[in-house]
Amino acid sequence: MDFEGRARIHSHLDIAPLIDIVFLLLVFFMLTSTFIVPEAIELELPESTSASVTDTKPIIVSMDKKTQLSLNGERIELKQLRKAIETLLKQDATSAITLKTDAHTEVQQLLKVMDEIRLAGGSNVALATSKK
Repeated sequence: MDFEGRARIHSHLDIAPLIDIVFLLLVFFMLTSTFIVPEAIELELPESTSASVTDTKPIIVSMDKKTQLSLNGERIELKQLRKAIETLLKQDATSAITLKTDAHTEVQQLLKVMDEIRLAGGSNVALATSKK
């Protein structure tokens, strides 16, 4: 049995308007979103002519002029520093610890932080400097 004149209906979906809407939504969310600025300590590193760049990922302890401390970018108190470094050194005992201090930091405050690092078991301590 052959039916003549009967044609199949071919329908298709045009996705061009859908792509336009997706791009408009993308632009809308990019323009209306807020970006979180990471909290960082403003430091003026001391200068050295013999400074060299290392390629290992150290544990970074930062201290500003007002002796506010941060460990790997997060604020921390001096009392909590020893425990936090002990925990990080348990994961990798050979980790280097880089101490970034402001050029105008008091030496006594710097020594207190270095004592806490050494009491936590940190033996590989380096002072961060900027090259002249």
